[in-house]
Amino acid sequence: MVNHTTTATVMQFVAELHEYRPRMWRRFQISSDTDLADFCYILMEMFHMGGHLFEFNINNNRYTLPLPKGSGDWGKPAKNVKGVAISKLFTSEVDFGELWYDFGDSWYIGVKLEKLQVDETISDENLPRVVKGKGFGIVEDCGGVSGLEEIAQGLKTGQGEDWEDRKEWLKECCPEVLDKGLEFFDIDEINVAIKSGGVADIYKLMSK
Repeated sequence: MVNHTTTATVMQFVAELHEYRPRMWRRFQISSDTDLADFCYILMEMFHMGGHLFEFNINNNRYTLPLPKGSGDWGKPAKNVKGVAISKLFTSEVDFGELWYDFGDSWYIGVKLEKLQVDETISDENLPRVVKGKGFGIVEDCGGVSGLEEIAQGLKTGQGEDWEDRKEWLKECCPEVLDKGLEFFDIDEINVAIKSGGVADIYKLMSK
């Protein structure tokens, strides 16, 4: 099989979940012609997110999926997250953006451009790819960072407010966290997931 290489620039980013310790982060590489919507879906996949409303903020601009008619909005009018390449938004190393996911629990993922152009040849089939990271990611609908901290405490001590109820809930919604903890990081599993397009499919269904 011929191994075709990408003609677009390969950019390298670091993404980190804000306000949670120990750090949960990912270093990843992606083609410069990636659409911002797909970039957001990949960020969500890397941190076990997907299904809630979101917006991406960079250069004092908000980017979101078009909201259904009759839905409320706030702040500065948002631009469409679809149809803009990340190379048009991240133009110099250390440029910074932020994904705001789930307007109720309010998870924030900070994204910094580390390398405008990766100095190696990478085949199309290997992009996007995570090259390093730490931490499992979020637990959906747990109550945001404070809820995640309570889960971490319960996993560590077996105690905490409503821990027994939380544990039963985790058995149903996120058994991997109960089994392996929040510090578990499987780079191979994540790399398979970000190429699957599962999160993108969720939003395609939501927009119908």
